[in-house]
Amino acid sequence: MTQNINNHTDDPCTIKNFTKERYIERSHFEKEWERVWSETWILAGLEKDVANPGDYFVFDIGPESILITRSEDGSVQAFYNVCQHRGNKLVQQERGNADSFRCAYHAWTYNGDGSIRSIPDRHKFSLGLPCEKLSLKGVQSDIWNGLVFVSMSDNPEPLADFLGPVVDALAPYRFDKMVITEDQTVEHNCNWKTIIDNFSELYHVDYIHPQHQRFVDCCNDTVELFRNGHTGLAVQGATVNPRYPIPDEPTDLLTEQLKSLGLDPSDYRGRVPEIRRAVQMRKREVGAAMGFNYSAFNDDQLSDVWQYNLFPNVILSFAPEYCWILRPRPHPTDPEKCYFDKITLTLMPDPALIEAADAQKAGRPGSQLLGTKSEETSTDNGYKRPERDVFGHDAILNGEKTMTITIDQDIHLLGGVQSGMRSKGFDQVWLNDDEMRIQHFHDALDRLMAN
Repeated sequence: MTQNINNHTDDPCTIKNFTKERYIERSHFEKEWERVWSETWILAGLEKDVANPGDYFVFDIGPESILITRSEDGSVQAFYNVCQHRGNKLVQQERGNADSFRCAYHAWTYNGDGSIRSIPDRHKFSLGLPCEKLSLKGVQSDIWNGLVFVSMSDNPEPLADFLGPVVDALAPYRFDKMVITEDQTVEHNCNWKTIIDNFSELYHVDYIHPQHQRFVDCCNDTVELFRNGHTGLAVQGATVNPRYPIPDEPTDLLTEQLKSLGLDPSDYRGRVPEIRRAVQMRKREVGAAMGFNYSAFNDDQLSDVWQYNLFPNVILSFAPEYCWILRPRPHPTDPEKCYFDKITLTLMPDPALIEAADAQKAGRPGSQLLGTKSEETSTDNGYKRPERDVFGHDAILNGEKTMTITIDQDIHLLGGVQSGMRSKGFDQVWLNDDEMRIQHFHDALDRLMAN
């Protein structure tokens, strides 16, 4: 296995290993809340869910609930989701549209900007009603590429600075233009970091994801290490794992990929290593006719598997046409449980690109629109957002639910990892050099915990 590491930080990031307490001890769990979750930027949700004035959604993280709204002036704001009268959770519904929020307990009502709208029986408050002080308490918020982030810190560094080079690295990927096609949450019996660790290394892939050898090369990956604990990973796709014998004919998964692009799999008998380049060239050739503009992407981005982890808890697995947002959230009270979200974003084919490509092929007027219209045309007319599906990890184990075969395989394993960490026979995590992304993440975590 050849792993290329590009370190964009001043930290040499050497393997140090660490003890198991961070996964199981309540004192560490509580300190994480104070030093990490309460101080850093956290992905709360999708800008799509607050597209119009009055739209809102509720984001639960640990013991907190945060209300994100789109105000009449078009700005996106975030507030602690708690009534200032007696502390009742203000908004119970996960998302919706409203011009005000009324507490179900005593009917205190707030405007979309968090200010007090009405309080019953005002004359009975002998201490007065300082409405400005009694407005909903705000939470810092910002948006990047269609993703809404919040920070409970009083003075966080700007989101763009926090993300750093990740912003430019992912610029071609228009997550903001994608629509939500699946929204799932599994209640899992493991610490949230157990999931982050799992999605920070490829060491396990050959052993629990055998299907991967049929369509990606996990032996020759490229790792990116960024400031603030962010990491990136690129794996060659549209190929096979060279650790195993190269097949004479395309595998079943490569066959599906070739057919989806209008290529004949039989043309690649004895030429399987050439498929990756063929996929790249074919996407360039037919992209517009399929409704996709690939002009901003390099060839590798058209064929390979890309994953970027944003500290502390976001895993983005993406291609030009889709993105999986994987997000483990800490349990409110139990360090050995978490909520694991998988939100699937899909880029819909752009009708304007298809029309322009057809016109160009036929030599009709309008071909000059090719490659320019996709930024101007909405392609999600009639789109209906799916409801969030919440289930326990037993539903995955029993085959009642699926989050794709690969993630299902991970979920089958991770409960056992957490259980094993409680054993007297296990003391510390012992990393190898190919698990550098795990070390980089924990280094960032430790810096915050030491502050």
